[in-house]
Amino acid sequence: MVTQQNRDKNDLFTYKPTAFLFKNHTFLTLLRIMVLSLFAYAIVLGFIQPDKTQNSFTTTLFWSLFWPLFMVVTLSTFGRLFCGICPHAFVGKYLTKIGFQKTPPKWLKQPMLGVLLLFLGWWSVYYIYPSAYKTPLSSALFFTVMSVLAFGFFFLFKEMSYCKYVCPIGTLTRAFSKVSFTWLSTYETSCQTCKSFECAKACSYNLKPFSFDTKASMGDCTLCMDCAHTCESVRFSLQKPSASLFQKFQPSHAEVWAILLITAAITITMSFHHALSQVAISDRYPWVQAGVWLQNAIGIEGLDYVGISALLLATFCTIALATGGIFVASKCLHVNFKSAFYTLSYAFIPIFIIGGLSHTYEFFFVHHYSTILNGFIQGFHLPFEAVKPLATKKDAWLKIFGILNYVAVLWALLIMAKRVSFFNASRAARIAAFAFASLLIFFYLGLNLYRSYAFATYGIKQGGHAHNGAAKTLFASVPKDKALLLQGSNEGVVCGMPLDKHFKTNHSATLEGNVRQYCSLHCLTEDLMIKKLPLQNIHVVDVSTLSFIDAHNAFYVVGSRVKGTMSETSQYAFAKEEDAQAFRTKNGGEIMSFEHALKIAM
Repeated sequence: MVTQQNRDKNDLFTYKPTAFLFKNHTFLTLLRIMVLSLFAYAIVLGFIQPDKTQNSFTTTLFWSLFWPLFMVVTLSTFGRLFCGICPHAFVGKYLTKIGFQKTPPKWLKQPMLGVLLLFLGWWSVYYIYPSAYKTPLSSALFFTVMSVLAFGFFFLFKEMSYCKYVCPIGTLTRAFSKVSFTWLSTYETSCQTCKSFECAKACSYNLKPFSFDTKASMGDCTLCMDCAHTCESVRFSLQKPSASLFQKFQPSHAEVWAILLITAAITITMSFHHALSQVAISDRYPWVQAGVWLQNAIGIEGLDYVGISALLLATFCTIALATGGIFVASKCLHVNFKSAFYTLSYAFIPIFIIGGLSHTYEFFFVHHYSTILNGFIQGFHLPFEAVKPLATKKDAWLKIFGILNYVAVLWALLIMAKRVSFFNASRAARIAAFAFASLLIFFYLGLNLYRSYAFATYGIKQGGHAHNGAAKTLFASVPKDKALLLQGSNEGVVCGMPLDKHFKTNHSATLEGNVRQYCSLHCLTEDLMIKKLPLQNIHVVDVSTLSFIDAHNAFYVVGSRVKGTMSETSQYAFAKEEDAQAFRTKNGGEIMSFEHALKIAM
């Protein structure tokens, strides 16, 4: 064991601030306790307050703070930091010490279990039934089940087997962290005379940090820093971004499939479904047409048929382009296909993890910042006013983050060129192999270029994003002849959206004697609560009669399963309480007053 070490300048343990953040045992322990406490509190609160109109903290913590913000940002920079403070792993280390420490059976020692659990149990469900995990109760149930499964594994089996084989994000983080610019290893000169191997003994995963450099891989290392607490020879260094991807290492089949399936489920599917489905001509796209056909053929309410077809098509395209392109590349290189496939597929990592930063950073300014702060304000009853987003999607400066999509393409091509060079072949053969192996990268580039072209040429679909086919199927929509236009225009005064397409959520008010008509409570809230306009005579459409009624006398059903307008939390108003109760019985939600609904909208 080394007790003193002369450290290099690129070693983060050299400097007190970074050493404190990444190595200080007391600080890391307190941080893990805090994360565990937040995790447990969010679950308990999800059961106590299961409705998202009462409790936004549970969903905020899991789906805005932990993922994707903290997870995506840290993976692409410092590596698997989230795994180092993960509540499951923190508790698991203690359970493993007092547990049975059995060796997992061979059929359980398959990292693909976690990959498939993530793809099928989360992302497939997300696209088939988008609201499945969006309520506090469903989120609490989901993480309760995962916690029971995790703690059971930790107690039964040794060496943190749950993290290695079953954790849905374990293999994902191990694969995508390779793009980061940090590296855990040891000082070789200090290790040459070591006989105690304290760093390896301290590792709950049975890893040997002194071998990481030789293998060009950190294996299952979660950056928990237990090894660094026992031996000063351990280092946590800055390196060139994606350094290990430019070197030879033993590929993991599960990592490669995690890369492809997550790229398909997130990057490509969201390009199809959440981006291009908003283009004015989206009804012509094959996944939208297939979704409409599925909707007509199956007809089960609440399912996102366009999401289903987008996921299936994206998965097919991703796997076909990756396997097909690399198959041809293997022929060009005269090498075994499996060898080429599992070597070259690591070049696809930047498509998701760097390209994903574009969406993550933009969403931080337009959504996550306010969602996270407001979630904590509500969850802990803090005496602060609700905060507004830092930007709106209309802000032109947000487009700067789109550059990251093209940085991802360039970075992926550089990695692909290097990994193709690992095979002995002629220059012409390598160039041909590079071109074919990069088909998925070129496809991703084409999607980004076409998305910009499509919006510039055709514009945004009237009525906004439609999950279940065309916008005309929206519950809030009515024929134009049944939409009462109080202001003589069919455009919402705040957002410009067509009022007839969202008439059942329309609101109106007067400002200095002039009528202002809004597509939704959301837009009314912007004028009333954010801009502080002195609005009077606030009215809302009664869903049952399609007549405007005094909003202060209305019964609002908030948070139902029926898609709302301008908000994931829908708000529909009724003149009669029995009508509101009937709607709630069929579609869920909570009946509340205008004042309460306005607070939720804010």
